[in-house]
Amino acid sequence: MKIAIIGTGRVAELHAAAINQIGGDLLAGGWNRTADKAGAFCSRFGGTSYAELDDLLGDPAIDAVVVTTATPTHFAMARRALEAGKHVLLEKPTCETSDDVRALKAIAASANRICMPSHNYIYAEDVRRLKYHTQAGHLGKVVSFWALFNRTHPSSIGTPGFYMMRELLVHHSYTMLHFRGRPSHLSATGSNVHFDEPAALDQVMITATWDDGAIANLWGSFSVDDRSRDPWTLVFKVMGTEGTGMASWSQIKYGTETEPFWDDAAYRDSFLHVERYFIEQCLGAGAVPLSTLDDALDTAIIVETAKRSIEEKCRLPVVFDV
Repeated sequence: MKIAIIGTGRVAELHAAAINQIGGDLLAGGWNRTADKAGAFCSRFGGTSYAELDDLLGDPAIDAVVVTTATPTHFAMARRALEAGKHVLLEKPTCETSDDVRALKAIAASANRICMPSHNYIYAEDVRRLKYHTQAGHLGKVVSFWALFNRTHPSSIGTPGFYMMRELLVHHSYTMLHFRGRPSHLSATGSNVHFDEPAALDQVMITATWDDGAIANLWGSFSVDDRSRDPWTLVFKVMGTEGTGMASWSQIKYGTETEPFWDDAAYRDSFLHVERYFIEQCLGAGAVPLSTLDDALDTAIIVETAKRSIEEKCRLPVVFDV
């Protein structure tokens, strides 16, 4: 089995390191619009630096690709890979719009290939154990879900609009769906206290509700660090009528934080877990992914509804596809 990477930017390094940790001969190489970057990437991680994307997609030795290009190109890159007969692990957010996710679902089905969203948080070992205990009923009826994130990012990265929603609240949304399913309504609010661009939100809160009374609170901040003893750097908490469970990062840290979270072992390991499941369970054993394009579509709908809620300053119903 051989895996190649389309787009050799920073996040591709985490995927490549994970693939090499699984098996030293798995990584076939990669392609990037800038050939020098692809060459430098492959010299570090191994494999062939493909001069053209068609060369990579036309290589019969490659079984699957990981798409880590910029979000606006995700749909086009995944479509080309699927139509070339490759399985796809697609970085989040899978597409810019829910309509693109719908179209990608049809393309994957027609090609009879896996297109698995890289919803890496739900593949982490402690999150999977928490999911098991929740699903087994050990916590009773789940009445509240919390996703909390606080990590300072450079003030220069903000762009007008909903950068935070695309980069962070996507994670919160698919994790909420993983534990509690589709909410009926939500309200959202956001603010700017840190980014240089005043029109860019750097703090966002989504409150989702269910008809049975359950509530989820999804909080994300790129503006502050939690420096307390038990920091809310990244925390998921599931509260039920018979018990409570949580998963928290920042337990093992090492090295230099060249990017936010890059010194956190749990963050790095989440890429290992998602790659291992994709390669060993899905491609190797025919298992269904824990994350699917159905989940990605629901996540896109949640994020789009939350954007409207912020713009319109109101609580809105969440209208999912049937």
